[in-house]
Amino acid sequence: MEAAKVYVANEEGGSISVIDLQDSLKNTSIDLSESGKMFMAHNVQVATDGKSIWVTAVPMDSTEMNQLVVIDSNTGTVKNRVQLGKDLHVAHVVLDQESRNVFVTAKESNQVIQVDATTYQVVRKFDLGAGHSPHGMRYANGKLYVANMDAKSMSIINLADGKITDVPLGGVAVQTAVTQDDRFIFTSLYDTKEVVRYDLESSEIRRIPLPAGAQGPIQMYATPDSKLLYVADQGELMGRPVSNKVFVIDISDAKVISTITVGNKAHGVVVSNDGQRVYVTNSIDNTVSVIDVTTQKVIRTIPVGKGPNGISYWFETGGMP
Repeated sequence: MEAAKVYVANEEGGSISVIDLQDSLKNTSIDLSESGKMFMAHNVQVATDGKSIWVTAVPMDSTEMNQLVVIDSNTGTVKNRVQLGKDLHVAHVVLDQESRNVFVTAKESNQVIQVDATTYQVVRKFDLGAGHSPHGMRYANGKLYVANMDAKSMSIINLADGKITDVPLGGVAVQTAVTQDDRFIFTSLYDTKEVVRYDLESSEIRRIPLPAGAQGPIQMYATPDSKLLYVADQGELMGRPVSNKVFVIDISDAKVISTITVGNKAHGVVVSNDGQRVYVTNSIDNTVSVIDVTTQKVIRTIPVGKGPNGISYWFETGGMP
C-alpha cells in the first residue's frame, strides 16, 4: 500500500498521535507543550497539499493564549505556533483547496479566524454574532460551512465578499460535512439526534432521524464517491449515556442503512482517500476503530493517546479535506 498516516488529536493528553498505516506498530506521538505550558489538542487537520498538519490548541491554563500549532508532515515536528488570543476556545480548523488559507472557529468570541498559511499571520476575522458558539466547520468551493451550537444554525461564509448567511436548523449543530461531488452539506444536530442534509443547489433541507438508541451525533465524514456518510454517535453531553455506535447514511436516499459498534464515546471520523477505510476516535477507550467500508465491520482497534478527539488523514499526494 502507499504511504498513509492518520493524525489524532488527543485532547486530554495534549498530544498528536501519528498512526503509520503501513505499520501501525510504529505509532509516534507529538507533544504540543511549550516551555512547560500544556495545551489540549481539540482538532487536527492535514493540509490539502499534505505538507503540513494544523492543530487547534486550547491552553490548560485559561490565562494563556489559544494557539494554532503547525506541524511539518515530513519531520513530525512543530514548526510554528500562531498566537490567536485569549478566551477563545478554538475548536475546528480547515484549509482551502490550495492550502493557502487556514480557518479556525472560536466558540467564545463567536468568530471564524482566517490565517495566512505562508506568513502565519491572522488576516481576517468573521464575526458571526453573539450567541452563535461556532464549533465544527468544513470548506467547499470558496465557502465555509459552520455549525453553531448555541444559535442552532449553520453559517455559510462566502470568502469572496465576506457575506454571512445563517440557515436555522432547530437543533444544537455540532459539525458539518461536505460531499466531494459538491451536492450536499450535512450538519449533525446533537439534541434532536438528527443529521440535516442541505442541498447546495436548491437549499432544500432534509432531516434524517437517527435510530432509536442514538445518544447524539458529533462528527461525520462522507466517502470520496459521495455515496455514504459515516456519523459518530457520541452521547455523554446533556446527561445522556455514552454511545459506541457509528451510523451509516445512504446519501442519495437520506436514510440510515447500517449501525456499527465501535469503542466508547465515538467522536471523530475520517475516510481514507481510496474510500476503503473509516477511522473513528473513541474518546473514553483511547483508541481508534478502523472500519472496512465493504463489510461495514471494525477490522482493527489501534491504541492512541488520552482523550482522542479530532482525526485527519494524510496520503502521499495530499490530505483528506
